[in-house]
Amino acid sequence: MMGAYQAPWYLKDGLWQTTATSYWYGTAWSWWGDRVPWLAGYPLIPWQEHVFEGADGVPLWGQWASPPKARGTLIINYGITGQTTTAWYAQTLARKAYARSWAVCLYDWRGHGQTGERSPAPSSDGWREGEDQVRMAEQLVALGCPERVSLAGFSLGGQLALWGLKAAVELGTPFIQSAAVLAPNLESNRSLAYLRTTPGGRAIEWMLVQEIRREAQKRRERFPEAVKPGAVERITSISSYDHEMVIDYYGFLSVADYYQKTSGLYLLDTLALPYLLIYAEDDPMFDPALLPEIRERTARNPQAQLLMTQGGGHVGHITQAAGKEDEFWGLNRMLDFLGNLI
Repeated sequence: MMGAYQAPWYLKDGLWQTTATSYWYGTAWSWWGDRVPWLAGYPLIPWQEHVFEGADGVPLWGQWASPPKARGTLIINYGITGQTTTAWYAQTLARKAYARSWAVCLYDWRGHGQTGERSPAPSSDGWREGEDQVRMAEQLVALGCPERVSLAGFSLGGQLALWGLKAAVELGTPFIQSAAVLAPNLESNRSLAYLRTTPGGRAIEWMLVQEIRREAQKRRERFPEAVKPGAVERITSISSYDHEMVIDYYGFLSVADYYQKTSGLYLLDTLALPYLLIYAEDDPMFDPALLPEIRERTARNPQAQLLMTQGGGHVGHITQAAGKEDEFWGLNRMLDFLGNLI
């Protein structure tokens, strides 16, 4: 792998890198789509749409493509909100991976985008999405993609990818073999409590809540029998969303119980397949008190590789382009790690 991460002087602050990166690249993607300037040197992906069958028979809308002589297959999980067409970071990783001869798959996970139009099943922070990815891997191989499958994810999608590794071993699939995650959510109880202690954190949660409320409203319009009366109006936080829309569906006793049982932190030292975890010490989304435990748990697992950086923000790790290395340091490290395993 290439050298240590260095944030540009204008992105040294983690909160600023998080908000500026999200705004600039997100806005540019909304204007240009897959013809954004930073992907000008990469071939367009000839996507094919497909509805996969996930765990419990849940239909999962996705798109996939396999280049000639593909070397591996990559399933990509975006973050807590959005959908495949707007997830610029996932789309950028897909383009870069395809150019490196990976077959790629982007999909709308439970409760998101076109999957949310087909099923009332809500997201479960990896609880069922782990098996969803196993089933998708099997179907991608049947469609002609390479049998060596890797998982990737960002933020909450990173937690999903970790659950995919866990499910791969438990279900005995021969296909899923590795994962790379950037800024994964790892401990929701502690990080959501921390997020509410700072003005920047409260602003981030408020913006996320507006998006998940809109998704909850769409779910009520499509599947009114699956949403309790007044539930959407009672959503004022991320945890209240999970209280109203998730825990009863999956049978959890409480939101705290749900977060404890789904948190990725407690998987880090037990996962039996190789994975890379990229995590910034200045990530404004997560409780910094988690840092020592992340180091300890990954150090105990020979399958884990941790890149803990001083800067980088949340799903950022933007640097200054130099030589053959572009500004997407985090994405490049993910692809380097996964490419060295196939």
